[in-house]
Amino acid sequence: MASDGKERKGMTPDLTEISARLKKYAALPVASSVVREVFRSLESQTASFEETAIGIERDPDLALQILRSANSLTSSFTGRVHSVLQAVRLLGFKTIRGLLLSSVLLDRAKGHAGIPELWSHSQMVSLNAKIVARRLQVPWEEEAQTAGLLHDVGKVFFYEEFPEYYQEAFQLGDSKQAEPDWKRERAVFGVDHSFVGNRLLQAFGIPRVLSDPVLFLHDPPADLLFPELTNVLIVADQMATAMGFGSPEFDFVEEILMGALDRLGLGDADLREFLSEAHSRSPMLEILSL
Repeated sequence: MASDGKERKGMTPDLTEISARLKKYAALPVASSVVREVFRSLESQTASFEETAIGIERDPDLALQILRSANSLTSSFTGRVHSVLQAVRLLGFKTIRGLLLSSVLLDRAKGHAGIPELWSHSQMVSLNAKIVARRLQVPWEEEAQTAGLLHDVGKVFFYEEFPEYYQEAFQLGDSKQAEPDWKRERAVFGVDHSFVGNRLLQAFGIPRVLSDPVLFLHDPPADLLFPELTNVLIVADQMATAMGFGSPEFDFVEEILMGALDRLGLGDADLREFLSEAHSRSPMLEILSL
């Protein structure tokens, strides 16, 4: 699925090529039989915590990933997580499904520049989304946490399918860009990673309550279907960047942050408290080895 080395030098891929590659990419996620079986179980609506944990434990590497992620995302709230069953109960089915999907996609792209930083950023956004959602006392805290994990899956597609274009466009590991990545993506590809991520999540059967906030993360219209969750995700994403968990090519907080806070009925004082709590919990963030 990745670039086969026959890219047309000096030519930007057009939308037709991107659409064709996206369709193929979404049709064949590389996953172990264990991951596929756990996915099917979670989609059946009859899965139990115990059955899900047993399924995950059949793949030792996957079990380790789930444990490490659970400790990254919950241990600062609940204490250390010592078993897969405990992790499944604490995270919930939606977040487990998000972790499975993100781990599959990131594993496909491991070795590409920027992927470890991308996973670090996604975990921090997930943790921040949980902090903000908990403060707002909303019933969709799990959805916020899961959206944080999945919000940048579109970047994985770009990293894997167009590595030469992407690295040249953003100069990974070199000089910082003066504008955010999504604007550069639109200029280079005609679409950004939020659009691609939304398409991928829909193809993988992820509900709109998660895929819509991903689509509108950087440039939301006035009439959102899930306005609160979208704005929580915006705040969480910008918080992660402010904390140094940003993209390697761009580490500036955008103006959209204050608008999102205002739409949530929050202000500067709330943001300072969120950042303080996030900084206190971030040492628990264990970065997975990809």
